[in-house]
Amino acid sequence: MVAHWEVLTMTHTRRCILGVFAHPDDETSCAGGTFSRYAHTGVEVYVATATRGEQGMLGTHGQEVTREDLPRVRAMELCTVLRMYGARPPIFLGYRDQEVSHANADELITKIAGVMAAIRPDVVITFGPMGLSGHPDHVAVHHATVAAFHRYRHRTTEQPRLYYKALLPAAVQAPGVRLAGPEVEPTVLIDIAAQKALKVRALRTYTTQEDAQHLAGLFEQSSWAVEAFHQAYPPVSAGVLATGFWEVSDSAG
Repeated sequence: MVAHWEVLTMTHTRRCILGVFAHPDDETSCAGGTFSRYAHTGVEVYVATATRGEQGMLGTHGQEVTREDLPRVRAMELCTVLRMYGARPPIFLGYRDQEVSHANADELITKIAGVMAAIRPDVVITFGPMGLSGHPDHVAVHHATVAAFHRYRHRTTEQPRLYYKALLPAAVQAPGVRLAGPEVEPTVLIDIAAQKALKVRALRTYTTQEDAQHLAGLFEQSSWAVEAFHQAYPPVSAGVLATGFWEVSDSAG
């Protein structure tokens, strides 16, 4: 549940969150509950995605989508999900799935910095250094977003903060990838119990993608309802956890 103090603060102060990811559905697996929770308290929530997931699966449960039509379908899935959250329409950066790591790095940084300058986020969320799964697109988005964030913060009078998606150590289930560092060192734990069912429904909205369907089932059956993040900038003391982006809890026991 959102703290009463936080709701009162948000109704009188503009707040903005920007998520920067690689593919449609990354925003939901990483932070869907968080985006919904904050959007419904008046925070402006935006998602920028580098690609339209052109190389993803072509349907599940008998659904058949052509490779040519997949970008349109996945973009529509993302639009539907963001409406479910109460977020703004998606921002597409115009790259192709599995090609982000080969793109001109400065061009990608400039595009992301331009988005930040236009919407002026207080909070930016993206992948950590290993991209959770090691996917080259995820890692490329991480590096570009970090560079863009620092460019943005030097050009604004605001004090934006940068967060990486993190996992609780017990929840690390990435086959073949050994996560370490900030991605398993959360400093913010967002209670999304009230948004859990919506997150599951949003994952299932990505009907073209088997990974999203599988994750929906796992999340629905799990007993936990928390999304975790690591505050990368400004750095915070290890072991001090917040329960949200604008309110700090007592240290977790």
